[in-house]
Amino acid sequence: MQSSTTSAPAKLNLSENGTAESKPPQPTNETYKFVEANATLAVWVIFLFIGGGILALYYAHIGYIPDMEWKASLVYLFICSIIGGVIGLLLTMSLYLPGLIWSETLVLDPCLKFSYPSPMGQTTELCLLTIFGYLGLPFLLVLVISHIALLIGKVWYWPIAGVLLVLTFFVIKSLLKHRVRAEAEGYIGQGPLSDVWSDLQSDSFRLKTKVRNVFLRLLKKPKLREELKISSDLQRHVFKLAAAFTLSVLLNQISMYLIYWLAGRPSAPKTFIPLLIICTAGVWITCHVVAFRHRDYPRQAVAASLVAVGLLLFTADNFSWLSVKLMNHFGIGYYRRFNVMVSDDGMKIVNGLGVPTCGDPQQLCNVEILSKMGDHYYLRVGDTCYVTLPKPDVVAVRSLN
Repeated sequence: MQSSTTSAPAKLNLSENGTAESKPPQPTNETYKFVEANATLAVWVIFLFIGGGILALYYAHIGYIPDMEWKASLVYLFICSIIGGVIGLLLTMSLYLPGLIWSETLVLDPCLKFSYPSPMGQTTELCLLTIFGYLGLPFLLVLVISHIALLIGKVWYWPIAGVLLVLTFFVIKSLLKHRVRAEAEGYIGQGPLSDVWSDLQSDSFRLKTKVRNVFLRLLKKPKLREELKISSDLQRHVFKLAAAFTLSVLLNQISMYLIYWLAGRPSAPKTFIPLLIICTAGVWITCHVVAFRHRDYPRQAVAASLVAVGLLLFTADNFSWLSVKLMNHFGIGYYRRFNVMVSDDGMKIVNGLGVPTCGDPQQLCNVEILSKMGDHYYLRVGDTCYVTLPKPDVVAVRSLN
């Protein structure tokens, strides 16, 4: 007699209305697996593209495309990697890491109740308006004030930034304490501003109570008891959340400070105001996108950050010539002056093109080396004369800066 075996069907996760519960799609394509296995290579490629983009913007500014062999391109590949690495790390600190910190510590924290049940009853959705009110608006305000503080100078920027960080910590701590209290005790706040004001009032009452207790102790009378509104464990939890938010602000302050000085301190109103608006909006929007999408869709968060990097780099270069000022650190670009001694063959080219010389007949004075890439130097002599010279015809270069 043959025996038959039966197996139970796999259990489906059903929601209350009887439909199968949906889960976020898991990435399974080969490209994603390759990038995940070669994360270091992927980061280097991203930095290389950022550096290559800055180099392309620079050559667009000077209006010159050099001809070169692949051997000479290795040096500029290294330069692109260095420039892209520095700028990429700074932009990562301002565009990606703050949103990542929010995603991992704040927006999905069960004590803060930043989510609500979806209309279908299957999952929960993040409440964007609540997050804007409790996290986004303070973050935006600190970003604007920190950008304006850059105009004061290197010495006074960090004291102002330090005061902003302290104020940010205590304000966010107050806001988040009210959100935690709503979960722990059923307390309903009236909104971010009302919560801060009521918390300041409670802190004032607490301070008065402590002062009165000192006098009561001197008079040997029983101390006044202060009602504890939130447990010590929740207080420590709120402290951690406020510290995480303050860290995201600090990362932005460091990034904007370094990029501002690398860009040559653009302080003219027609330059600074558009940069303030565009950069603040780009950082603020990208931070929220990363915070909302990183947990379930990390590739979308990374893609949004890369798009924001490209837009901010193009904007900063359009208003402040960031690429030109970065290339000045490598001895090329505008604003760096040299005296150049050329060979006899080089003088034939110079004289044939009518390029002005100084006292020495074989010397070009007040020259800006715009490009060293390829087999020729691309020079600007004076303010209006542009010329290319073969590298063997340039004998020596003397810096005037």
